[in-house]
Amino acid sequence: MLMSVSTASGHSQLVSADPVDGSVLSTPPTQVVLTFNEALIEEAVNVAIANGAGDVVSGDVATVVGAIATIPWPADLPPDNYSVSYRVVSGDGHPITGSIGFAYTSASDSPSVATSESTSTSEPATGFPIGLVGLILALAATITVIILARRTRR
Repeated sequence: MLMSVSTASGHSQLVSADPVDGSVLSTPPTQVVLTFNEALIEEAVNVAIANGAGDVVSGDVATVVGAIATIPWPADLPPDNYSVSYRVVSGDGHPITGSIGFAYTSASDSPSVATSESTSTSEPATGFPIGLVGLILALAATITVIILARRTRR
């Protein structure tokens, strides 16, 4: 009975990230991989990378395969604390918003603790203009899914 209750109330969510939230890396990642518990709507995936000062340094388009979004890591980013903010929409129309944080330090630097941003499913990250675009895309995707579902039922 508990299993059916948690399944019925379950919403789409991030289940893993690589790099791991809060990790300290001695070399830059080649990519960021976000794995969710449900397939994503490819057109409704928005991801941005911000440095420790909060400046968005990359808004590359993610490659989406099912429930996995992969973002290439820009090769020219210097060691710093980084946050990866995301706004995606799962196949069932639920928006998922949050961020992960990690530090990339050079081998000679002593590692500083990465300040991890909290993951949220209801609030977009502040100062994240791509979030507004994501919200608009998510709304458009949701409306499209509803319209297509109604047409299919007829």
